[in-house]
Amino acid sequence: MKNISFLAELLERDNIAEHVTSISLKEDPNNIYLHTKNELQTSRENVLYTNVPGYLRISFSQNGQRRLEKSVATFEGSFIDLKKYDNVDHLLKSKLSPKRVSRLKAYKRTLEKVFPIQYQYYYGEIQDHTYEKLMDTLKWMINTRFNEKQMQYMGLFEWKRFKEHGKELIRKKKASLIVIYNDDEPIHISFNYIWKELVFGCVRSYNIDYSKFYLGYIDIMIQLQWCFENSFEIYDLLRENMEYKLRFADQTYLYGCHVVFAEGGNLSNIRPIISWLSLSLKFDVYYPFMSVLRTIYHRIPFIPKRKKKRIQLMYQLEKLSKEQWAKTDKGKFSQIQIESVNQPHGKRAVYHFLYLSKEKLEHLKIYTYLDDEHTIILECPNNLGKVTFKDSVEKHGK
Repeated sequence: MKNISFLAELLERDNIAEHVTSISLKEDPNNIYLHTKNELQTSRENVLYTNVPGYLRISFSQNGQRRLEKSVATFEGSFIDLKKYDNVDHLLKSKLSPKRVSRLKAYKRTLEKVFPIQYQYYYGEIQDHTYEKLMDTLKWMINTRFNEKQMQYMGLFEWKRFKEHGKELIRKKKASLIVIYNDDEPIHISFNYIWKELVFGCVRSYNIDYSKFYLGYIDIMIQLQWCFENSFEIYDLLRENMEYKLRFADQTYLYGCHVVFAEGGNLSNIRPIISWLSLSLKFDVYYPFMSVLRTIYHRIPFIPKRKKKRIQLMYQLEKLSKEQWAKTDKGKFSQIQIESVNQPHGKRAVYHFLYLSKEKLEHLKIYTYLDDEHTIILECPNNLGKVTFKDSVEKHGK
């Protein structure tokens, strides 16, 4: 039985018309994204289509006849119905409280005040060297984040194939790269697939040195703004309904696996039936059972449990008064550039201070203590801070 990823055919290869005759929204059947009168060749193979978004109405028909199929709901996803809103402000006000909307906009203002921020949208044109640099940077960002969390990002196993497809898709306006730059340094990168009026938020990551600046939320705001400017109708947040996604999503849905039987095939063909039953047992029985079991396990107080891993920052930031700094022997300090802060979390500590102080990077002065390389002083016109770096990382719970 042939195994085909529906999303890969739709978004990467643009071959979906070889598999289906129509695609529309389930809740709005009149909104048709694909309809072809071309007759598909009669298939003599049974096909398993994975990664089929549940909010789409899809016809696997051939020669005007709908093919026999069985489906199984698998993973959760979510999307934003952009058609419901006039612009990004309308969307935010519909989803969030006035206080939270104000806070999100304040995150963006703070970032733009501290750094010389630029937003770049690569959609239709991109230079080879720019694409290579951005994709390599995106991979580095993902690796750095997941290594810090002591986790593994499974998408990196297919990174070479993913990277090979992306450049031409951008040039054909079937994908986009949206980048937040600090001067000429990419600090947040998002890669989206695009099909018709649908945008699929595929991969996004950021430089962890800027983790205090809420780049993920800023990225969502500028992406949605871009979607409205380009008249897109759906922003698909794809798999995993994490909290930040659900804050913006209009609907959740279930992906499906569809087993489509060969034209004229005999139901006694046992292999596709076994595949469908196996998937049903996995997603309808095994996974729900394990979820209930985990819930019961965590509610039993006397059973030893694995402690949640925590990211332990390797510095302590404290406020320094002007009086304290005035009394300090300046001869024991030497002014340095930020690139010379030779500590694992050096830049993160400096940017943490700038986030709290809301002062421009260009106004910052950094002093290192000559007798102790683990201490630096940060000075801005209206704020002073002291950073003490630690020798080691506190061990994670086992």
